[in-house]
Amino acid sequence: MSFNSVLTLRQKLRQFKAAIYSSLLLLSAAAQTLAVPLAPEESTKQLPLAEQRYHYDLAKQAMQRGDWATLDTHLGVLGDYPLVAYLEYGRLKHDIDKLELTPIVAFLDTHRGSFLETRLREQLLYTLAINKRWEDFLTFYDEAKSTRELDCYWLYARLFEHDSSAMSDIAELWQQGRSHPKACDPLFNRWRRAGGLTQDVAWNRFDNAMRAGKRRLARYVMRYMDAENRKYAELYYQVHGYPYTMRNTERFSEHSLKMQQIIAYGIQRYARHNSRDALKQWEKYEAQQLFPELLATQTKHRIARRLISNGYSAAAEALISNSPSLQQDPVVEAFIRDALRARNWEKVYHWIAQLSKDAQESDRWRYWRARAMEQLSLENDSFGAPKQIYHALAQARSFHGFLAADRVNTRYSLEQVPVELSPSTLLRVEQLPGLRRAKELWLRDNAGEAQAEWVFTIRDLSSEDLVAAGELARRWGWYNKGIHAMIAGNLWDHLSIRFPLAYEEEVQEVSAQTKVDPEFIFAVARQESAFAEQARSSAGAMGLMQLMPGTAQATAAKNGIKHQTQDLYDPQHNINLGGHYLNQLLSMYNGNRFLAAAAYNAGPHRVARWLRSAEPDLDYDIWIETIPFKETRGYVQNVLSFSVIYGYRLGQPRHLVNESEAKSFL
Repeated sequence: MSFNSVLTLRQKLRQFKAAIYSSLLLLSAAAQTLAVPLAPEESTKQLPLAEQRYHYDLAKQAMQRGDWATLDTHLGVLGDYPLVAYLEYGRLKHDIDKLELTPIVAFLDTHRGSFLETRLREQLLYTLAINKRWEDFLTFYDEAKSTRELDCYWLYARLFEHDSSAMSDIAELWQQGRSHPKACDPLFNRWRRAGGLTQDVAWNRFDNAMRAGKRRLARYVMRYMDAENRKYAELYYQVHGYPYTMRNTERFSEHSLKMQQIIAYGIQRYARHNSRDALKQWEKYEAQQLFPELLATQTKHRIARRLISNGYSAAAEALISNSPSLQQDPVVEAFIRDALRARNWEKVYHWIAQLSKDAQESDRWRYWRARAMEQLSLENDSFGAPKQIYHALAQARSFHGFLAADRVNTRYSLEQVPVELSPSTLLRVEQLPGLRRAKELWLRDNAGEAQAEWVFTIRDLSSEDLVAAGELARRWGWYNKGIHAMIAGNLWDHLSIRFPLAYEEEVQEVSAQTKVDPEFIFAVARQESAFAEQARSSAGAMGLMQLMPGTAQATAAKNGIKHQTQDLYDPQHNINLGGHYLNQLLSMYNGNRFLAAAAYNAGPHRVARWLRSAEPDLDYDIWIETIPFKETRGYVQNVLSFSVIYGYRLGQPRHLVNESEAKSFL
């Protein structure tokens, strides 16, 4: 189903309401005035879906007015309309303060495992807590369906019911390095009055807050400290603001856990400014004090990462050489990428061998093992000869699998598993109550509740039923949820669902206008939002192709496209602007897609800086692997891989990187 067909369906819903309103309103008014009961055969007859929607809307309006008689009139003709449960839920929610548990329990049992069951249970628990019905609260509390506020009420209920183990659990909760909801205040007040807040607990929360970057919270916690602990806290604060203070080792000579925590924090802060001197100062402290192993490992790990990123790999290598616990995959991978930048293939090969077994067997590091072996003229190792590794890896449908296929000039592994489902399976899954509610809510533009219903419904489905749900979502045009179903079940081979030709008409249209290949537009949209029309990032990027409002405005102005910010939630408009912005980036980088993709994600200014710092004649695979930002590195690799897959799906096979891109990016 294309965007236009989905839009038409939604328009028809609105048009139908207007068209039949006058005729059905008379019937509805008569039924309300005369209160004439429906005949048995009429009450069992199902109304057409459009009329059910009309009566549902009137029932909702009646519920909002508290007009229960009118609600019952419309409810009586709704039959099996998918959202009837929302009316039942709404009535129970309205009366929840009465705490009449029998109908609530019946609803919870009928809708067990659903989104509405979880929502009503939450509201019941809040009401029980407000009314101090602690015994009932403990009966209905479900840890798997809880919230932070309900966790606090649960602990309060345990205190009230004289559960002695609650005190230590409250201490564990309070000392987390983050703020707690206001609902937790009565719990913590009672806990403090009972003597639960010790100086050690206060210090632990202060330390956790500082390490979590919550300095205002840390300052708040200081009010619960005695004079001695406040002295340590003030010193902690000082090394945060002035990390160079760590050079004065005499000031931190005291041997205590609190002082060691301050030293470790200060050295980690100092490493951000001067990693080499931070290492020097740390070695002095470590010679004087016996730090807890975990604290020492965390500190040296942070110093090592800073040293590598600042170009002091030899110092970092010396630091971890005598500490096997420091040879964790993130640090080792940083060494490998540093060696790749320098094209030091001996180091690349050495450090790959230091990775964990699982990491060594990943597509990424198998590829780079083979590359290093080629450069070092190594004929064989435990993974085989380079060409053997490439041929085996080329069977993987992944970025490094495609790279490996190009190294040995073999075809990409793009075969997909066709979606073969019986009509009965599709019908059975389509009739699942939660899926019916999810679809209807989505068609009514209620994105939040539609999303919740979908997630709750598919989480316990079998693999076959997940494929059916994904295929149904694709057919409806709810592409994002089809992709979600495949991810939820680790079902990677159904390419028609994982990589749908969503909004194909719109993509082809902007491709024709800009000459940006359609598979590249598809790949960027798939990576950016997985085709979620209403997606909005924490940074403010909007819509299918996650355009920032400023970028969208500038692109629209440059290309003469009428634009308002809210239009970014319109798929056609978003794809149009996104395609034109990609065209601008491709022009900037002479048609190079991986540079354009990197700029789309991280900004052209960062790409310019990365290009300036790269060694001359660096191979494109090394440049991509050593992009400094992990997010951008993964982004570029995904977009290139997705372009290959979309080329296959469009019947237009493409290379992962073409010859022009490989030769011209530097």
